[in-house]
Amino acid sequence: MEVTTGEVGDQTQLENLLKDLDDIETVSGDCGYLSHRNCELIKAKGATPYLKPRKHSPTKIIGPSAWKHMMRSYRRNPSKWMKHYHTRSMAETAFSAVKRTLGHRLTSIRRDLQKLELIIKVIVYNITVLIKSRQKGI
Repeated sequence: MEVTTGEVGDQTQLENLLKDLDDIETVSGDCGYLSHRNCELIKAKGATPYLKPRKHSPTKIIGPSAWKHMMRSYRRNPSKWMKHYHTRSMAETAFSAVKRTLGHRLTSIRRDLQKLELIIKVIVYNITVLIKSRQKGI
């Protein structure tokens, strides 16, 4: 998890998010993560990128090998590609659940405390999910 100001784009955050991850097969992200560099970062981790192309992405496929492979795969079989891409909906569901159960606003004024508050919300949410799953016998 990376907490940033509202002015920071997702595209620049992927390297930090991947830094401590090992043994990953795929990385899915919306078009906010789309870039040649991010495709190469994902490939360097031994994973396959599924970064949603923009509506106006160039039709001519040029760029690094990871980008070319991703775009060719997308164009050859869009429905199969989208199945991989939609695994990101699990993360979006978790974000939505945290906001729904613990609120979408932060109460802290200072930036460092806002970051801490958000991290605590995620931890609290994860604990409640574990408790509920144990109660259900899952």
